Amino acid sequence: MQYLTLALDASCDLPNAVYQRFELSTLPLAWLANPTEWSPDDRSIAITDAWYQLAANTSPTLPLHDLNQDTRLSQALENHWLLNSDGALVVTPAKHRHPGYHHWNHQATILQPQLDRIRHAANLHSHFRLRVMDSGHTLAAYGLLVQEIARLHRDEGLSIDKLRRPLLAFAPRIRHIYSTPAAANSMRTLEKPVFPNVNWLQRALLNHQQSYPIFQVLDGQEERIGRATAADPITPVVEQICATLEASRLNCPAVNASFAGDTDPLQQHPAVRRLHQLVTRQGGHLWLSRMSGSSAYLFGKGAFSVAFVN
Repeated sequence: MQYLTLALDASCDLPNAVYQRFELSTLPLAWLANPTEWSPDDRSIAITDAWYQLAANTSPTLPLHDLNQDTRLSQALENHWLLNSDGALVVTPAKHRHPGYHHWNHQATILQPQLDRIRHAANLHSHFRLRVMDSGHTLAAYGLLVQEIARLHRDEGLSIDKLRRPLLAFAPRIRHIYSTPAAANSMRTLEKPVFPNVNWLQRALLNHQQSYPIFQVLDGQEERIGRATAADPITPVVEQICATLEASRLNCPAVNASFAGDTDPLQQHPAVRRLHQLVTRQGGHLWLSRMSGSSAYLFGKGAFSVAFVN
């Protein structure tokens, strides 16, 4: 089996144990207009804490391209990936939310002709494949797709050429339910807004109310399905999930969740414990991780994201 480097950006929410088990590589991510003022998000504890502090004290800006990503991809290839694997698959967040796919796909086209020459100089003569894939998802749903890619490659031995078909079937089945205190800002990141039931005035008001929306994404369609509150952003989201799972059981054992805040007390939250029990009864397992700092900055502290397949 050819060994792939599986790379993703820092907004991919998964527990550290999953990152370690599948040896996932992270490309640092910057959202700010002037990224030199802040360290790019790399999911490290110190930098994540800095982004959370930024989220608490400033209003989010639109995500803008970080030019330093050009060198980050080439440096990662030359310093480690190129000589330690047979290829690299860069999985990006949804391209309608983030410019990473277009940028890295362009960079891959530029870099590909150079890669084999570097390998040949190191006496490695096999062709190195550099591919870029749009996950079509964000937050916990992005993480759920990445772990499926890793499972298919690491555990089942699927090559880079054979991954595409099962992933095209898996990605649309991911049900993503999330709440966002910074609803108006996160909606503005869309190239083509898909919230016909929320007009511009309602979006502006959402950030100034005590409640904020819960959205569901399934098969590319995004709709508002409820409301959460600042006092309890967890229970309304979990109620939606439990109702769905009670009507139609899990089809994939992993349920991936991320929270823009401290996850330690969250594990004792009555709604989360209820969800854990329901998932366990259905033969699954619930993953809970801290949302990336850049995502917390964009979606708001207290944002909650859960992805599963039923």
